[in-house]
Amino acid sequence: MEGNRKIKIFRVTSLCGIIGVVFYFLHVILGGVFYGGYNPLSQAISDLTASNSPSKNIAATFSFIYGIFTVMFSVGFFVYFRGKINRSVSVGTFLFCVMTAISFFGFTFYPLSEAGYAGTYQDKMHIAVTVCVVVFTIISLIFFSIGFLITKQYKFPGIISICTFALLMLGAILLNIVPKAYFGLAERINVYSVVIYTGILSLWMNRYIKNIGV
Repeated sequence: MEGNRKIKIFRVTSLCGIIGVVFYFLHVILGGVFYGGYNPLSQAISDLTASNSPSKNIAATFSFIYGIFTVMFSVGFFVYFRGKINRSVSVGTFLFCVMTAISFFGFTFYPLSEAGYAGTYQDKMHIAVTVCVVVFTIISLIFFSIGFLITKQYKFPGIISICTFALLMLGAILLNIVPKAYFGLAERINVYSVVIYTGILSLWMNRYIKNIGV
């Protein structure tokens, strides 16, 4: 009876990841609608939730909901897989959990002061949060890639982890070489790859629990 209750809780938690993905893209889509003249090719996603943004209220609301669901998923992911597959995967789940928490609290408390970069304390903290999120994301992907690929039955999440890591590297390179007119496009390669990766992990965890249980 206790085991069945745990399975149900973890299955519900696992779906929080994909729900979060839906709210993330709602924040981007609706934010763009309410931000007159917003150009996704050149502007950063963070412009949508900037303090003086015309789309701040709607975009920040959906972003906040996205953060809550993503943190709930990452915590459940960590608790469920801690010590389950191997140490590398366990470390990866912990780092991923830390990353989502930093992202949620950091970007909630430190949105950009205005579109672009005004150089205020708030903007500097926003950049600091971004750097921390990127670092924890990269390290967690490395641990996931190693941990999953050394197993016989869990190659799929390992391959997805490597592909996401590759997209992050591609996005980072493009951010340094593309003209400013395409900054937003390069940034989206980075951000969307991690958001979609979270959704894939969410669905994979749900399927794993269905097949394995607690």
